[in-house]
Amino acid sequence: MDSHTIASAAECLEQLRLTVPPNEFGYRVQGLAAHVLIGMDYQICAVNQSGHPDIVAVKDGTEFRFEIEAEVGRARLRQLTEADFRSLTEVPNVVGYYALAISVPTPYWILVPAQKLMDRPPSPNILLEALSDKEYSAQWTREYINLLEGACRRIELATFGYLRQMALNGRKIVGR
Repeated sequence: MDSHTIASAAECLEQLRLTVPPNEFGYRVQGLAAHVLIGMDYQICAVNQSGHPDIVAVKDGTEFRFEIEAEVGRARLRQLTEADFRSLTEVPNVVGYYALAISVPTPYWILVPAQKLMDRPPSPNILLEALSDKEYSAQWTREYINLLEGACRRIELATFGYLRQMALNGRKIVGR
């Protein structure tokens, strides 16, 4: 991935962050996370505005569950709530992840297998990165940057509801 693509994606995300309230930005990132999964050949089963988990997806017959958070301002300590953790781990044969989207200065994802967060106190991003699945996080980041760079204008205009519905229909968000 070249520096121009990364810079364009960062600019797109920053423009979005500056034009919507923080809670809406978080929902949009959650909607974009569903589109990252579509780009990685997952089928989206649920994208929840409230409740747990945030996203349920299936790939190759395995169910995956994700709790999504977006870094909106400065870094802070993070911890899954008991309800978040249960939603990611209580069902046998389901793979659960805590997914944190970092926005500034360069967009990237930190994906931590939920089991690694069991009984952990609130953790800084650097510890979450150390616990993360590095390869999976890099795959998410590549797909995210390509999505932001390739469909920025549509992303800026899209609501969470629109992103959610498109993901549930298995339709990628494309084009400027």
